[in-house]
Amino acid sequence: MAMRNFFTEMWRTILLRGLASLAFGILAFIYPGITLAVVVTIFGIYALVDGLLALWGVFRGKAEGRSVPSLLTALAGIAAGLVCLLFPGFAVVYVVLLIGLWNVAAGLLQLIGALVLWKDIENAGLLALAGLVGAALGLLIIFYPADATVSIIWIIAGTAVIVGLVLLVFGWRLRTAARTISDVITSR
Repeated sequence: MAMRNFFTEMWRTILLRGLASLAFGILAFIYPGITLAVVVTIFGIYALVDGLLALWGVFRGKAEGRSVPSLLTALAGIAAGLVCLLFPGFAVVYVVLLIGLWNVAAGLLQLIGALVLWKDIENAGLLALAGLVGAALGLLIIFYPADATVSIIWIIAGTAVIVGLVLLVFGWRLRTAARTISDVITSR
């Protein structure tokens, strides 16, 4: 009986999650600018609240002594939150450029690793290729941040659509399993 209830409730929940993910993905494809603005705003609220709470913690723990790194971390969170909320366009470009710089750095490190370990590892050429592709992608992001921003939203939207479809199929299969279990229990 407990197993039947579990499957009966689970398939509905998963179907609803699938529909929500699918709806989000479709809306993100239709309205990429709004999606990006919402993501930046939510991050801004999070960073501001996190920074304020961290600052509160720094001053609350004054009897134990203040930590300069904790204070700087709190102030950085507050600053990041305010920038995202007051200057969302700047925040979007900054985040995209950071992703680009990270890709360049990671790609170059992979390339260097492949060259250093060329004789010591198998398929070092694949690591070098991955490094070159990663660095090239990073450079594209840096030189074309507006296009990269839209691409990032499309990746998020595409992922949401795929996850939504998978959850819908899985939820439907759980529904079938719940009915099968129900039929087996009823026939006993």
